[in-house]
Formats: sequence, C-alpha cells, structure tokens
Amino acid sequence: MSSSTTTDETREVEVPADRRRDTTAPLPAVPEEAPLEVEPPEGPAVPQTRRPVPRTVWFFVVVGVLIVAMGLATGFVIRALGDANPFKNGIVTQRTVDRSGPAVLKAVNDLGRFQAASGYYEVVIDVEHGTDNIPSIISGNRVLFVAAGNVDVSVDLASLGTGAVTVDQSRTSATITLPKPKLAPARLDLNRSYVYSEEQGLIDRLRGGGSQNMKEVYDLATKRLDQAAAQNGELTTRAEANTRTMLQGLLRSLGFTEVRVAFR
Repeated sequence: MSSSTTTDETREVEVPADRRRDTTAPLPAVPEEAPLEVEPPEGPAVPQTRRPVPRTVWFFVVVGVLIVAMGLATGFVIRALGDANPFKNGIVTQRTVDRSGPAVLKAVNDLGRFQAASGYYEVVIDVEHGTDNIPSIISGNRVLFVAAGNVDVSVDLASLGTGAVTVDQSRTSATITLPKPKLAPARLDLNRSYVYSEEQGLIDRLRGGGSQNMKEVYDLATKRLDQAAAQNGELTTRAEANTRTMLQGLLRSLGFTEVRVAFR
C-alpha cells in the first residue's frame, strides 16, 4: 500500500515593468466642477410688492390689546387690595360695644283691629346699576337678594257706627255689618332674608356704597311683597272667613242661634 503526498506550489507571476504603477508617485488631481452659470431673464426686473395691512385691522388689534391689558391690570389691583386688607388677614381685630340706652315709651294708640290673617311671602330681588361705556368690573354693582316677609290683614272693629249690629226682638238672631279687611304694609323679615350674591366694581368698592344700595334693595323688596299680597284676593277672603267664624262663635256662646256677618 502506497501513500502519496500532495504539495501546493505557489507560483509567482511577474508583472511587466511597463505595467507596474509607482506607488510613491502622487495621484493626478481631479478637476473641480465649474459652477453652473444661469443667465438672468431678459427685460426689466419685476418689483416685489407686499400687500399693506388695513388701518381698521390695526385699530381693532390695538383696542383688543388695551381691553385685555386693562382687565388684567384691574384684576391685579383688586387682588392686591384684597390681600392688603388687614381685617381679612386677621392683623386687625374688631370688637363690638353696645352703648344703647333703654327704650322710652312715647305714645300708646288704641287700635281696635282684629288681625284676621297673615301671609308669608318670598321674592327674589335682582338690582343692577351700571355706567355706560365702562366695564362693570370698574364701575357698577349688582345685588341678588332673597326677601322674606309677612303681610297682615285686619278688620277695623273700632269704626263700627250705629246700626252696624242689629238684633231681632227674640234676641236669637243677629246681623253684623263690618268694613272690608285691609292689608297692612309688608314687614320684611331680616332673619329669613339674605344676600345671595353681590358684585361691585372697583370704584364702588372704594366709595363704599353698600349700605345705600341695601336700603334701596329693602325698599324694593317691601314694595314687591305688598304687590304680591294685593295681586289676588286670597288673603282678604281668608280674613273675612276667619272674622265671620270668630264672631259667630262669640255670639252663639251668648245665646244667639243665627248670626249673619256681612262686609261692606
């Protein structure tokens, strides 16, 4: 058995001298590209014009900026005044001293009226004061007030004249003629009434017109309560029924079997 050995031989190929490149020689320079020259169009140059902004647009822009700046400045001043209030921050405390004297009786009036009924009413008062061409945050005020009060209705028994009461001979039947019930002025109940909301401008706050405004609100609330009571005859009808029931019960206890009560 024989073994054979394979030997790889490397042959060197000689390059002719004329084809050899000299590695030490510098490379030839690459020519740079020449810039592209564009010829301008023939004829005169066309001027570029910008469309001007109308003056009306500038006017509204300036007005809008002024309004926004005024609102921000006013809000800043109001907040600064509120933060600087010593009563709000607790720096200054208030105390109340009652130096009122005793009540003195000046007069006594005989009423002679029978209070036959009383109505309880509630009404919402919305009063706003403003100044033309001035924002409400600067000048103006608005009060939303819930008013509660009573309206009494009574019958005047002191004004009964001769012939107002007639009795038959057997003293079993009686007829009483009374004046119609009258509504008394409304009485505002401050314990049940309250201010729901109040808005004041900067000038009104500095001027301190709150008490004067509330007086106007109280007067208007009283007027609205009077109008509500007089709007329908429900309250006077109830007063007539109550007065009739009271007099019939009183005279029947005295032995009268038939009692008629009329209002004129």
